[in-house]
Amino acid sequence: MTETVFRQRSKPAKAGSKPSRAAKATTSATAPKAAKEPKAKAKAKPESPSLVDPRLQARRIEVARGEGRRRLRWLATALAVAGLAAGAFALTESPLLDVDAVAVKGASRTEQAEAQKASGIALGAPMAGVDASAAERRLEALPWVERATVSRSWPGTVEITLVERTPIAVVGTGAGALEVDRAGRVLGPAAGGGLPVLAGAAAPVGDDLPAPQRSALATLSGLPAPLRSEVAGVVATSSGVRFALADDIEVWWGDRSQPSAKADALQVLLEQADRDTIATIDVSAPRAATVTRK
Repeated sequence: MTETVFRQRSKPAKAGSKPSRAAKATTSATAPKAAKEPKAKAKAKPESPSLVDPRLQARRIEVARGEGRRRLRWLATALAVAGLAAGAFALTESPLLDVDAVAVKGASRTEQAEAQKASGIALGAPMAGVDASAAERRLEALPWVERATVSRSWPGTVEITLVERTPIAVVGTGAGALEVDRAGRVLGPAAGGGLPVLAGAAAPVGDDLPAPQRSALATLSGLPAPLRSEVAGVVATSSGVRFALADDIEVWWGDRSQPSAKADALQVLLEQADRDTIATIDVSAPRAATVTRK
């Protein structure tokens, strides 16, 4: 008996159909793995040519060099100035420029040693350290000094020039009489006679008199020189000033108003032929001056 074997043919895969899982497995097992291709390196970008003009670049370099040179010059100048300042300071502090002498001029009633001491300027002190303004203030505090000037005479002399006050009257009598100037400053012991006597108490030497006495002295100093020379005494009152002349004529001056008119009226009355009979003259109202007789 003949045996017949029937084999089933595999159907061809249709176009566009997905392979079966078995086919996929077979293909995966039999197909060699593809070697991984190395990634391509990124191409380096070509350097772009410089966009700066060479002349501009050269100019920038030159400017930078110029700034550097200027900084060096400034630094050198600053160092030179600092060196000069240090040298000058050292020189002024050296014994070559210290105070070798103090010269006092214009001192008549002020002792030179007193003026030098009051100035506060010591021998051997640096000339550059002399404070002229402070020395002048100290000197003008002295009783007789009205104005002081202090100056340097290089290399080592300090000059002091004084303008002293002028006495115009005395306060008090005898050994206790003190001279005073027109501003009412008490100057010191009276040197001699001849000055009018101002009534009232004296103040300490170097101080100022009270206001009423200062007002009387201002009136006295305002008199014309010929009249002032005839005044022997001055009295300050609450209502004005009274003068006593050398020949005992009493003059009532009043307040400080109209000084020229009062002086003219007084001069006319004193020039009368019968002056020796005059007891008092009142010029407080100069246009209506009156005379009383002895």
